[in-house]
Amino acid sequence: MNNQTVVDELANSRSYSDRRNNHIRSYFYSYFKRRRQHVRREVDNLNNLYVDIHETRIFILFSLTVLLSAIDAMLTLFIINNGGEEINPVMLYLLNTDVAVFFWVKFFMTSFGMLFLVSHKHFLIYQIIRGYHIMYAVFTTYVVLVLYEISLISQIYLAR
Repeated sequence: MNNQTVVDELANSRSYSDRRNNHIRSYFYSYFKRRRQHVRREVDNLNNLYVDIHETRIFILFSLTVLLSAIDAMLTLFIINNGGEEINPVMLYLLNTDVAVFFWVKFFMTSFGMLFLVSHKHFLIYQIIRGYHIMYAVFTTYVVLVLYEISLISQIYLAR
C-alpha cells in the first residue's frame, strides 16, 4: 500500500468539516481574534470569505465615501434653498418631513451600506464582480454627483 492510498483512506474515514464554511461564526469570531487579513489560497478566490483585518485603502475608501455622502446632503440642501428640487421621491419625502431626518437617514444608509460592502468585499457576485468593486463604484458615483452639484452651484452664482 503506497503513502497516497493511506492518506486517502484516513481522509475518507474521519468526518471532515471545513472550518472556513461556518461564515456566521467566523464573522462574530473576527471581533475578538483578528487573524485573517487576506485570502490565503488560490482556491479561496472562488469562495465567498470574510476577513478579519481590512486594508488601509478600504478604510480610506469607506471614510471618503461617507464624507462625500454628507457633502452631497449639504450641497443638495443648498441647491434646494436656491430654487432647485430633489428628484429622488424617498429623499423628497424625508426633506418635506424634516431636514435633520433627511441628513441622518442619508448618512446612515450610506454608512451601513458601505459597512456591508466592507465585510463582504471578497464575495463574488454573479461570478464577475467582487464587493470591493461595488465600493469603488459607489465612491466614483459620489465623486461625480458632488462635482455635478458644484457645477449647479456655480451656475446659480453665475446667474446672479
